[in-house]
Amino acid sequence: MQNLSLVDETFDLSFTPEYILSILVSQDGFSFSILDRTQNKVVYLSHHDTYTNEAEFQHKKIIDIYNESDLLHRPFSKTYIHFSTPGNISFIPAKLFNKEKKKDLYTSVFELDQKLQILSSFYPEINQYALYGINTEILQTIQKKHPGIAIENEINISIKRFRSNEKTMVVQLFRKYLNIIFFSPELTFANSFLYEGENDLLYYILGTCKTTGQEPATLYLEGMVNKHAEIYHRLRQYFENVRIAENNPNIHYSYLLDKLPDARFVSLFNSF
Repeated sequence: MQNLSLVDETFDLSFTPEYILSILVSQDGFSFSILDRTQNKVVYLSHHDTYTNEAEFQHKKIIDIYNESDLLHRPFSKTYIHFSTPGNISFIPAKLFNKEKKKDLYTSVFELDQKLQILSSFYPEINQYALYGINTEILQTIQKKHPGIAIENEINISIKRFRSNEKTMVVQLFRKYLNIIFFSPELTFANSFLYEGENDLLYYILGTCKTTGQEPATLYLEGMVNKHAEIYHRLRQYFENVRIAENNPNIHYSYLLDKLPDARFVSLFNSF
């Protein structure tokens, strides 16, 4: 998807102190959305394709976005910031976590990249800490633009949404990565994989079932996927209940968002 801007006719730039801003930064792009609290309605969506294998180029693109957007510099009632870090996140049970040794814990799973800053977040729903790395320059730029705003990992949105009493698998599809999260109902499996096509996707999803020895009662797909996608129909041959993840049903959405071709902004909207 190229750059995208959808602005509801009720959006009013002078009302931003009454709005909630949510930002999602991923390897695939920089996206932000605005919720009008008065209407309880999403009235703005902007997406900028920042995909690149080089973090320094992505950083330059993000700086350009801020330089060209007056909106991102305005005051908001609340601001949420999430980073998506597929291939770069690990979970540690709370009883084993030591904040002073988080770099050691991180390097027990991943090679240490000096350009990354290691962050940790505690998720009481699963009583575990997530460790993940974010490019230091990108992180510092975001923090400078939004001083004092907490940084969270996008996976936190999935934990709050999908953890239930039944076995649930969540598959998030990015341009080159997929995330697989399995709840049964505790967090049983969480990992990321590089993929090149539909066969890779099927291999990793079925492989997760084999690794955990369990099958999900419901499998949710989100990201670059819709009901016309081949992977959706192939998975329905293996699982009884396959769903495309949906937007938060407790808020309203501009009719302009009906034009979106897939579920890649579901996490962003659910962050509200």
